[in-house]
Amino acid sequence: MKKNILFLLSFSVFLTSCSNSEVEQLKKENAALAAQVQALKTGGTAKPPKYILKIRLKQAHFSLSIKKHIKDAVNAIDFEIPVDKEFYDSVSKGTEIIDKFRFGSFVLSGSFGDWEMTVKDKEIRQQ
Repeated sequence: MKKNILFLLSFSVFLTSCSNSEVEQLKKENAALAAQVQALKTGGTAKPPKYILKIRLKQAHFSLSIKKHIKDAVNAIDFEIPVDKEFYDSVSKGTEIIDKFRFGSFVLSGSFGDWEMTVKDKEIRQQ
């Protein structure tokens, strides 16, 4: 009982020092772990949670043409990928994963641009 009270006290102190996004992330992880513990207590085998990254991939041109910028924004795609926990913990919302210059387009058509892949959101899902 003393351990539980001490844990709750230290956890509440920790939460007060975190930002809202960190608190929400910790709540999601806590819920995932609680579900695993509950499944183990009931004799079931708990499946590990899935760590999902929501990614935005788009092209960006170095141009003054508003038409090209609108086209790039409209053609951006969002998708989800499962990742391992270590990678999930190493990135945050807005982290740029890839920012690569499109050399082939530059050589063949003189187009200055690059690919941008950023983390749009993070989510933990129970199976």
